[in-house]
Amino acid sequence: MTKIDYSGANELAQVVRAFAIIESGEKESAVGDGGQAFGLLQMHPATFKRYYGAQMRFAPNVRDTWAVAQIKACAAFLSAHQWASAPQPTRDLIVQAWNLGEAAVFLKGRRNEKYLARWLDAYEKLNKKDEPSAISGQTPAK
Repeated sequence: MTKIDYSGANELAQVVRAFAIIESGEKESAVGDGGQAFGLLQMHPATFKRYYGAQMRFAPNVRDTWAVAQIKACAAFLSAHQWASAPQPTRDLIVQAWNLGEAAVFLKGRRNEKYLARWLDAYEKLNKKDEPSAISGQTPAK
């Protein structure tokens, strides 16, 4: 498997990677939702169109691969929902909105607690890999 570069998501790289882990197992060619969602982040075309290139922080580039484009679109989604400053309960809703859709979560009140639990688990595991070792004070090798 090719190592995926999440750096296009800037400081949101680990957040985006947690989505990729649970959405596709980090498989760039994944297809789901009866053929409607595809790629690393299982994006529907309308979501991709709405967020890819929507923010200059995650600017599109003609050299972007499909995976990099999806990573940037997901980062723009998170940024649009003010992930960086959101309290944890709001972040939980943002995670579920990635899965169910923004209108379903924010307007209709739908929830997917199982999806949220899977995402939180993936994110926690990623962050544990980056914690400094209690003995050496060094970040573990990747």
